[in-house]
Formats: sequence, structure tokens, C-alpha cells
Amino acid sequence: MFELIQELTELPGPVGQEGAVLERIEALWQEAGVTVTRTRLGNRIGRVGGEGPRVLLVAHADELCYLVRAIHPDGFLWLANGQAWQRTTSLRNAFTIGQRVQVLAPDGPIPGVIATVTGHLASLALPELNELSWKDFWVDTGLSRDELLARGVTPGTRVIWDGPTVRLGRDLVMGKALDDRALLAVLTEVLRRVPTAELGCQLTVAATVQEEIGLVGASALAAREAFDAAVILEVGLAGDVPGIGLETMPVRLGGGPILVHKDSLVHYDHRLTTALARTAAAADIPLQHAVFGSFGSDGAAFMKADVPAGLVAFPTRYTHTPFETAHLGDIEALTAWMCAFVRRAREVLA
Repeated sequence: MFELIQELTELPGPVGQEGAVLERIEALWQEAGVTVTRTRLGNRIGRVGGEGPRVLLVAHADELCYLVRAIHPDGFLWLANGQAWQRTTSLRNAFTIGQRVQVLAPDGPIPGVIATVTGHLASLALPELNELSWKDFWVDTGLSRDELLARGVTPGTRVIWDGPTVRLGRDLVMGKALDDRALLAVLTEVLRRVPTAELGCQLTVAATVQEEIGLVGASALAAREAFDAAVILEVGLAGDVPGIGLETMPVRLGGGPILVHKDSLVHYDHRLTTALARTAAAADIPLQHAVFGSFGSDGAAFMKADVPAGLVAFPTRYTHTPFETAHLGDIEALTAWMCAFVRRAREVLA
């Protein structure tokens, strides 16, 4: 599955401009024999078939991004956050300095780097580390202001991290946009592995847009479609790194997929959560259970629309960075879990 994850994560798909990802997902799902429709916002909905309860499996297509906020007279690009809230502390922002980026100009991506004052000049210009703000770093493309304007770069142009998705050690995968492209890979594998005749539900799959700015695509989907259960597939949090610890987040890479009971936005449906746990137990798939803080998913949009929702995930280190890291075994186990669930949904949801 690494190759599919690599392909999807390396595609550009910032919030509001997910087209390249959605086009590829549509093609992959059609190759699996699924009828795919597009909504006006861009969500892709795959009608798989089957009989029984109406079950939705969903993952989002967008990735974290920046937007150009302003163009400096010398061509440097000031950035705005592409998410729903502004982040200002050095702990949130420092990791992005030095990262290569693509500025998504209308005529093609422009390479650049997120830079700040460094080295010999740092003591002359930089504030104390805990005061680092959006004024203290920028994108350097090597182009002048006039050259950028000629390429169509304006405030609002998206900027995304640029880097390969690679293996670490024997079993880990690292790259940008594992959130949530690796879960779109999982959905695609479910479609490939479970024939329609084996489904224990009326299965629909969806790739939503603009999750990272406030569950926009999921809210639109929940308003137009009726489901008996929605299972949201996400990256999860992992506590197996220095400074956090399993007493804070009792989840580790290689320990199996995660069943999430609550996050910052919603308590997930207890009946559906229990059904998901029963499915994993019957399939001998070890689970890790978790409660997430500072976290939300498309599930909140479905719960608010009176659709019972559950949240499943694989453990991920360094979420919301260009070096998100996960265990391929956990991703494979999550895929097997979802295959078992769509086969047994009629039984476990009864």
C-alpha cells in the first residue's frame, strides 16, 4: 500500500483547491467499479451498492496549507494560515522554517523555501524564541515582486509543503498529507478487496473537501444525504515520543489502529463505536482506544445532522507537519478492520 499512499500524498491539494487529488480518487474508484458523482463543492461520492443499513466511509482530500498574505517589495511572500484559526507561538511555527514549499501559481508551481533571519544576523533581528510570530518568517522563491505578479501570484495564492513521501526503517512511512490521503488510500483498498456481493450494507464512500477549515465538505454532504452510520477515517495522535508519554496519550505506532471515543468537538456514537469494536474483536484485530484533545473530524458534521458517527484512525507522530510519520502495519490493520466492518455491518449494527 506504500506506493498508493506515496502517490496520493505527493499530489497538491490545499484547502479549497483539492482538484488534483479528487480527480485521481475519482479515477481509482471508477477503476474499482464504483459509480462516482461530484457535488458542487467538489466532494466525490462513490455509490458502491449492497443491501442493509446505509453506511458511509469518509476521508477528506484537503491538506494543510498557507496562503500568500502580502508580497514584499523585494519579492518575499508573507504568509497567512490556511486553517480556521491563527497560530502564533514558536512551538507551533518553528518546525516549518527551512521547509521547501510550492507556491501554486496559475501557470504552475513555483519552488521556494520558508525562511527567516538566521546565523550571524539572527541576534540582530530575531525576537526571543517564544515570541516568534507570522512576521518573522516568509517564503523566498528567488523571484522579484514583478516576476511573481507576472506569474499570477497574489494574496490568496496557496502555498504547500513540498517533499517526498518516504519509508523510514522497515515499517514506517513519512511525508506530508498523510492527513488524510493515507485514509483515501485505505478507502480505495476497501473497494478493491470487498466485492459488492459480500457487503453487509448499502455502502457509500466519500472524499470531502475543506475539512481543515471547519468540516465544510462534510457539512454539505450531511445536509444532502441520509445515512444510518458514518465512519470517519483519520490520522490519530500518538504518545510514543519524548515529552509526551503514554500516560498522556496511550497510543503508539505499531500497536494497531485507534478507536476514538471523543474529541474536542463531539462524543462519537456509542452504539456505532461498540459495533466497530465488536467487528475488530471478531477479526482478531488489536485496537488502541483513545480520547483526543485539540482534535476534530468530519464526524461532528454528521452527528449534528443526526447521523450516528464513529471515528477510526491510525497512530501518527508529528501531525500537521510535512513529516507526519505512521506505521504501515497499523494502516494495513485499519484497512482489514474496515473491510470486516462493511462485510458485517448488518449484523453488528442490528
